[in-house]
Amino acid sequence: MKSYKAPYSADNMTPKGRIGRTTKNTLKSPAAPTEGLPPIFALPIAVYLQNTNAGVLVSDERHRFIWGNDVFMSYFNTGRPYKGNLIDKTFRAMIDYCAPYLSDPAGFEVKMKELRKRKKPFFGWELTFKTGEIREVSYIPVFDGATFAGSIWQIVDVTRHRLWQEELRRTDEKYRTILDNLNAGLCETDLEGNIVKVYESFCRLSGYTEEELLGRNITDIFVPEENREYARNLRRYRVEKKVALLYDMEIVLKDGTRKWVLASSGNIYDRDGVPVGGVGLHMDITPQKALQKELEAAKQAAEDAQRTQKEFLANMSHEIRTPLNAIIGMAHLLDETALSDEQKEYIKILKHSSGILHGLITDILDISKIEAGKQELHPREFDLRELIQSMRHTFQLKLGQKPVKLTVELDKRIDSLLIGDDMILNQILMNLLGNAEKFTKEGEIAIRVYLDNMQGNTLWLKFQVCDTGIGIEKDKLELVFQNYKQAEKDIRERYGGTGLGLAIAKQLVELQGGQISVEEEGPEFRTCFSFNLPFIDTRKPLAGTADPDMENKYSRIDFGQSRVLVVEDNPMNLKYILSLLEKYKIDYQLATNGPDALYFLESRQYDLVLMDIRIPGMDGFELARKIREDESRPNVATPVIATTAAAMPSTVTLARSIGITDILTKPYTPDQLLQVLNKYLNEDETEIIMEVQNISGYEFHPALDVRYLNTLYESNIGYAIDLFEIFVMTIREEMAKLEAVAKDNDWEKLKFQVHKIKPNFSMVGLTWITARMEQLEGHLRKADELHMIPGMLQEISTELNKQFPTIESELQKMQAFVKGQEQ
Repeated sequence: MKSYKAPYSADNMTPKGRIGRTTKNTLKSPAAPTEGLPPIFALPIAVYLQNTNAGVLVSDERHRFIWGNDVFMSYFNTGRPYKGNLIDKTFRAMIDYCAPYLSDPAGFEVKMKELRKRKKPFFGWELTFKTGEIREVSYIPVFDGATFAGSIWQIVDVTRHRLWQEELRRTDEKYRTILDNLNAGLCETDLEGNIVKVYESFCRLSGYTEEELLGRNITDIFVPEENREYARNLRRYRVEKKVALLYDMEIVLKDGTRKWVLASSGNIYDRDGVPVGGVGLHMDITPQKALQKELEAAKQAAEDAQRTQKEFLANMSHEIRTPLNAIIGMAHLLDETALSDEQKEYIKILKHSSGILHGLITDILDISKIEAGKQELHPREFDLRELIQSMRHTFQLKLGQKPVKLTVELDKRIDSLLIGDDMILNQILMNLLGNAEKFTKEGEIAIRVYLDNMQGNTLWLKFQVCDTGIGIEKDKLELVFQNYKQAEKDIRERYGGTGLGLAIAKQLVELQGGQISVEEEGPEFRTCFSFNLPFIDTRKPLAGTADPDMENKYSRIDFGQSRVLVVEDNPMNLKYILSLLEKYKIDYQLATNGPDALYFLESRQYDLVLMDIRIPGMDGFELARKIREDESRPNVATPVIATTAAAMPSTVTLARSIGITDILTKPYTPDQLLQVLNKYLNEDETEIIMEVQNISGYEFHPALDVRYLNTLYESNIGYAIDLFEIFVMTIREEMAKLEAVAKDNDWEKLKFQVHKIKPNFSMVGLTWITARMEQLEGHLRKADELHMIPGMLQEISTELNKQFPTIESELQKMQAFVKGQEQ
């Protein structure tokens, strides 16, 4: 190999100690080996040897060291006997020269002699110097053909690299020790859940060895079969969403026993941020789970015992009150007989004491009845104004000559009969009034009632009972609603009572879905109790409050230039809502699916969006998210009213969280729709009264659900006619669509269609068909019950055909009824 004859240049090498046999001191390669190669291959090898970052030594064919580059010379910077890069040392002399610098000189000598003897390339020989540096030696023998021409020794300083590796090893060992000794098992998996790395702690937890675990799927080996699909969905969710998860799960160990673990899992990512696997930490919480079950069982037992006790007290009402009433009655009768002055005093004390005892027992029995779940609501139609005025009169008599004025303030907007439990409302107010009377020696007690909010036909009323009594300290306000608690220690001695009156009021308010609070009102009043309750608005006018001008109230409706987007695909609902919007002279745009609605919303601004939650192409929740997610879109702040046939609390909560402004429950009356339009489109909030047609005296066909129809349509025959008419026009076509989709076995589409039209039957009094549609919807959710679908559809179709003539006849009868009233 002629190109290696002289690995040095003329500037730093003499012919003495040359590699090869040539007398030339420059590297001259024959033309043939470099033909076709870039010019760089013609440069002297000395250029590389001098300019590399590695230390380089050159020895000749007699193993005499003749040259070293500057990097090598820097390794031995003391006592350098040579000038420049030239060296003239025998193999033995070079060993002796280097030995004092090395940690293992004997090993160095053995290895050097071995390399000289074998004359074969060797890489990765590490030399440790006494100063701590580590240098890696690579030995490359050079041959000219078959003749040995010398050697090149490359020495690279790897101190920093080895120290870094050692630190990394120690760190890895430290954390592995920590993880192995944790009371939690750690393992790593690939994207499919196959185990790729485990720690000793995980082996101890599971009972398996590392060899038994590697390569096996963590879900298949540990998760009980009934929970595997859930576990796989968790892993899929973690990978797709790139989130860490914390959850508890029951696992199966090698010996078949089960344990509960608290698992914390996260993704492992590559350099590009792409998930390549996962890591999970599993902590044994079996003892905590067992303790939790014991606590739950103990809690249940305590609650059962407490409930039994309260039920006993609640059931004792009659037994205790009967003799007590007799005692009170006899005391009053005795008082009416001829008595001495001493006997009259005794009777006075007896009457007073028995009255106190009656109040105490009544409070205890009431709170027991409520907490035992025996208290029931009995809503009925009542006149709130009449109730308040009657209570005012009764309580004014109780105040007698006491210098306390009782005032009433009632919102004028509450002008119709309400549906609610008026007896419980009366009890709440009487408890609050009794509390106010007890602590008010003079001044005023006020009852205030306001219309707080309207949601469809539900009115939320706010009640206040305020007084100018002794007041309550701020740090005691939260105590007054607790059982057997009173604001001050001396209250019981000075004023008496059980401390249950306000607690009873609070629980009765919360039983009906309301809230109660107390605050210092000042300066007019010292204390003010406030609570709110929901009532159904019947829209039936109070006696003597009928509007003399009920003709053509539509003429008063004016929503200006408002523009509404209607998103609805049910023909029955669609025709009805559009007819109402036309009556109200509102400009509207119609979209019958999600993508069309989104197109309209991105094209122009609307004043209101009326949107069915279940629409083709994109459900209402997704559409609402898209409306709200981009502030640059024209309708990001437009009120969105969702219409749904199932306004469950969870649905309402979800709707609010994604930006839906309000919920309108189907079926809704024209008045309910008008209230929504007035709330969001009428800028001056002028009250608009809907024209109501009276159907008093009209009786629906007994073959229909008369009770439901009376509740649904109340006093609005026009609303009933509109929906009956739409039903007659559309229902046969809708049923034909259902049957066609069922024949194609398109179950998802069928589920959507069934949900869409099932309320239509109830709107015309066929509530039992709606119930059958709900059963059909339930079967569609279960794969093993799909075979029942065709038979159920046939039953529903048969029942509809049977009842359809009745619906047509009822529509004609209602139209004739209205026509007769107009004449």
